[in-house]
Amino acid sequence: MQSGTYRIGRFAALLAILLLITGSVFSVHAQGGTLRIGAVAPTVLDPALGSNDPEILFNRSIYDYLVEVLPDRSIAPNLAKSWTISEDGLTYTFTLEDGVKFHDGSDFSSADVVYTFNRLVTIESPAVNLLGEFAVSAPDAATVVFTLTSPNADFLYGVANQLALIVKDGAETPNELASGDNPYANFNGTGPFTLTEYKEGESATLTKNATYWKEGQPLLDTIQFQFINDPVTQVNALKSGEVDFIFKISPDQVSGLETESGISLIQTTTNQHPVIRLRTDQGPGTDVKVRQAFKYATDRAELNDLVLEGRGTIGNNDPIGPGYATFFDADIQVQEYDPEKAKALLAEAGYPDGLNITLQTINVLGYDTLATVLQQQWALAGINAEIQVNEEGFYYDDSNPDNWLKADLGITGWGDRPIPQGYLAEAYTTEGIYNETHWSDPALDELIQQASITADPAARAAIYNQISEIFNESGPIIIPWFAPIFSATRENVSGLTVAPFPGLTDLRGVSVS
Repeated sequence: MQSGTYRIGRFAALLAILLLITGSVFSVHAQGGTLRIGAVAPTVLDPALGSNDPEILFNRSIYDYLVEVLPDRSIAPNLAKSWTISEDGLTYTFTLEDGVKFHDGSDFSSADVVYTFNRLVTIESPAVNLLGEFAVSAPDAATVVFTLTSPNADFLYGVANQLALIVKDGAETPNELASGDNPYANFNGTGPFTLTEYKEGESATLTKNATYWKEGQPLLDTIQFQFINDPVTQVNALKSGEVDFIFKISPDQVSGLETESGISLIQTTTNQHPVIRLRTDQGPGTDVKVRQAFKYATDRAELNDLVLEGRGTIGNNDPIGPGYATFFDADIQVQEYDPEKAKALLAEAGYPDGLNITLQTINVLGYDTLATVLQQQWALAGINAEIQVNEEGFYYDDSNPDNWLKADLGITGWGDRPIPQGYLAEAYTTEGIYNETHWSDPALDELIQQASITADPAARAAIYNQISEIFNESGPIIIPWFAPIFSATRENVSGLTVAPFPGLTDLRGVSVS
């Protein structure tokens, strides 16, 4: 009897130990796992030049920012643990984190920050539009000093720009595949994941950086990007369990996911918007009357209802959306839908028999559907638009001879920016690197410059109101809506908060059970 009791007791003890061990293993697995992301294939891999969300998310997982923008649009420390600003607003001094290493094992220091920001200027990265003119220096290994030529109320947002990821000092070919035994040597960041496999146009595998400087992060063991260019195929891959996370879901796919078992739909409030725009340096858009005709020929309320199922918010014909609170001018009287008035304006501009033109668009976020509805609306005003649909990565690739910056008439998707100045400096100043309309208005340039040095919110709002009036009267763009972004995950994904600009989504605290 004593022997049987001993055996039972020993078995119970062994069972308890086994449960403890397996429980620990299961708990660790629950805090790790593999996140499979369905996304459009990246076209531009250089962290300082990529523009769309998949490119930013890919690089954001490999590299780190000096400071970063949180989902609530506030600025937070990252590789810089603190900073001070001089009383005159011209000197920003950053103190860096200790013990940070690049994936190749080398130490991170202030020299890497200096090199990164000088490189942004040298290669004319779009990040420099918000940074303005500056000089950067490193008085010691743990300190970086930026000296501005004039005050810049948005300088910290420039430092946190989505393209200002920190690369190693001397990195001449970041993110270029190398020959030899280490093809990913140029993907050398300080970030939470390292690139361990890349199949162009197919997939990428990122593995946990075991020596990451943020304690306890990342939680995931692996990230797998599955490159899927078709939005419908992305949704089907999520439903079938092939991927765990997709973002920028087309409006016509949202309703079908709301009731799908095992899937969580995520709605993120953003200032994301499509820009329907004309070039102003060539073609019909050189005439202000044609620009006005397009506005009168566009029923923005109907577009919101038919394409976005009423989920969007209609603003003015400028990128300063209602989400920017007091910066948005609610009193402007935008053009009401009036096809006959549009016809009359076209006739005055030299198109009495109507206007034939090609409309370039992309196949994401329902913009191809938007183009179709616009085609129908514009036809009533004598605007005959032939639609050309492009894959997103191809359309935004600068090496494409017919890319988004060259079309006479196009629809461009603009992701969320934490501040209005991000759009204005990049796309609507004469020298803006993303000035797709090729619009040059000295009065507008001056107002945008004034806003950049104006920290007082009320004074800045007054400047933005003047800017909105210029857009309304002579601007070459139509904003049909400001839209929420829809993303979706499998239910076993936890800790995921989608950023208003989805490419900036932080995956460090995400796990898959």
